[in-house]
Amino acid sequence: MNYVTTFRILILALPIAAVVACGMLGTKYEKMHGRIQHEIHDDPMPNTIVVALWQGKANDPAGGGKILCYHVETTVTDEKGFFTIPVWREPGDFKDLSDKAVHVHAYRKHYRTSELTSQIITPKNYIYYLAKPRAVDDETAARQDRLRYLQQLIGNTTCDLQGKSRGNLQPMYAAIVDEAEELVVTAQDREIVQKLKSWLAFVTPTGE
Repeated sequence: MNYVTTFRILILALPIAAVVACGMLGTKYEKMHGRIQHEIHDDPMPNTIVVALWQGKANDPAGGGKILCYHVETTVTDEKGFFTIPVWREPGDFKDLSDKAVHVHAYRKHYRTSELTSQIITPKNYIYYLAKPRAVDDETAARQDRLRYLQQLIGNTTCDLQGKSRGNLQPMYAAIVDEAEELVVTAQDREIVQKLKSWLAFVTPTGE
């Protein structure tokens, strides 16, 4: 059994050319619209979890040039595979960050993407994120490869910020943990799942 299938993320009208606000507010990011499709036959991929992470570099001496994750949004694709990330204006706390970028990641059970790369031409042009197929015929190797991928996906989306925004990672992490638990065969597999659960606990708001 092959545990993975590839899919493509198509971002439509990603407005990285944001409007800088005056006063205490930082950058305003307009709505981002995109679509997730199967890489081979272009069918839409509904009910796919999408997260967008805002990142920037701290320029102050205390920050030491560290890349900070300072906001998270999440949504789910509709029946035609489309999704929308809402408008967001950053508070003044983050207006001095440099090299700001919004990174989009998607999760769907038994699917995978490659490391996402993008080329922004204009805000109205498409941005493609192409998945790399990985055929694995051996059952054990396929299971282990999938667990590693799930670990990598959480690693690529970890966000140490405080407050409500971090909780937006909870739906993706919960779905990842559910899939990973189905793959457990060995004690090592169980250790991996426990690590994934610790990240789920980290992003789950208190009281849930």
